[in-house]
Amino acid sequence: MHDAPFLYYHQYQYTNPYYINEPINNKRRNIGLKDYGKKPFVININEATKQNINYRTALWTGNHLQVTLMSLKVGEDIGLEIHPNVDQFLRIEQGQGIVQMGKRKDNLNFVQNVYDDSAIMIPAGTWHNVTNTGNIPLKIYSIYAPPQHPFGKVHVTKADSLTAKHRSGCDLHYSHSTKYPNRIQTNTLNIVKTSFSKEEAAAIALLLGIDFTKSKFDLDEFWMGVNTELEHGKHSSQTNVTGDDPLITGKIALAHLNEFPDYYKRLKVLEEEAKAYWNK
Repeated sequence: MHDAPFLYYHQYQYTNPYYINEPINNKRRNIGLKDYGKKPFVININEATKQNINYRTALWTGNHLQVTLMSLKVGEDIGLEIHPNVDQFLRIEQGQGIVQMGKRKDNLNFVQNVYDDSAIMIPAGTWHNVTNTGNIPLKIYSIYAPPQHPFGKVHVTKADSLTAKHRSGCDLHYSHSTKYPNRIQTNTLNIVKTSFSKEEAAAIALLLGIDFTKSKFDLDEFWMGVNTELEHGKHSSQTNVTGDDPLITGKIALAHLNEFPDYYKRLKVLEEEAKAYWNK
């Protein structure tokens, strides 16, 4: 008999092997969440989604489809991303938030409030993000076809997810392109990084543990910093010490900003003065 959790207990006893025949009571079963793919499976998805406390938990991973559970803390977002060849379905089981979508990541012109029971359809090739705007965790389940994360993957926090994607040898938002070809990447061995988007700068800051509410510099200063420090990246072989690595680049920028919160504004002024001097 296959053990299926979170079933509604019913007055009738089922002989279907995917249901549990147990005495009637007022409680629902509560077991540890894990990846049950690729076996036949039935679950109360509402209860499973609400029980999940991790940023992301893979619940069922098959050959052609994957179900993940997500829990966003108050004020937290999924992070701006795109799946070029994959339609995605999200459903909210608890809380409230805002969903943003658009064809360009700098023009998310579809914006809508979402609540408990809201279903979100994300077309392939659409930039999207979901942010928790409520005062309790936002509980979501997501369906991808084909799978977008490794079997059994659990990310306890959003930072864990970003770190795992970085270690896989790609950029800050997307999984390994050779294993999951439908996720794009922008920082490969054959591509020279010329700039970070503001969203990427925010993700780097998150990985480095920067809290802009407490720091003496803001996201714009940090964004300016990581883009300036790309001069130590792959586009200049003589001074390439970072290899365009986002975290190394971010650490260099952070070190300078910790010295002077307006370090990069000062640097820009000095560079202009130097150009004027040497052009005499």
